[in-house]
Amino acid sequence: MMAVAMSANAQWFDFRNNVHRYEIGINLGVAGLGTQFHDFGFGANLSAWGVYLDIVTAGPMYKYDNHVNVGIAAMVPDSTATSISLGYQIPVLPWLRIMPIIGHTHVTSGYTDFSTVNVEVNENSGQMYHDYVKQGPARHYWHFGGGLVISPVKWVSIYGVYTTHAAYGGLSFNLGALMDED
Repeated sequence: MMAVAMSANAQWFDFRNNVHRYEIGINLGVAGLGTQFHDFGFGANLSAWGVYLDIVTAGPMYKYDNHVNVGIAAMVPDSTATSISLGYQIPVLPWLRIMPIIGHTHVTSGYTDFSTVNVEVNENSGQMYHDYVKQGPARHYWHFGGGLVISPVKWVSIYGVYTTHAAYGGLSFNLGALMDED
């Protein structure tokens, strides 16, 4: 049964599937995993010819909090985490790819100062934010791991990534499929 399934018209490890695959997407997950400064964040990813690049950033969590305090209560512990990853998508089947990934994670710790009030003004609205003050040196970590990409239709990919210092998933859109004449 397995021999029949493998000899069907499946194109195993056909790297030509990466030639017209240009993807852009968004991701959500945890940056700084495995450190005491991990947090939920968001990011973006790009992929071209099978080469995959992404970033996930989190924090500072309390920067846009609407509370204002003075004195010792104004200093709230906070942190930031950013993970940048690079990988290559290996096409197992036309709808399934695996990715070995390496990258770098940068974390900082400090505090958000609720006694400071800054205002960011756009054309039609404004937003209040507080100063984030780093304490101590930033910590840097190399990370490695892998990802799994599933393409239920040729225009969309759903993926999950797990590395030693980040775990996230996302959705990307294949701009190269718009150029296909199939």
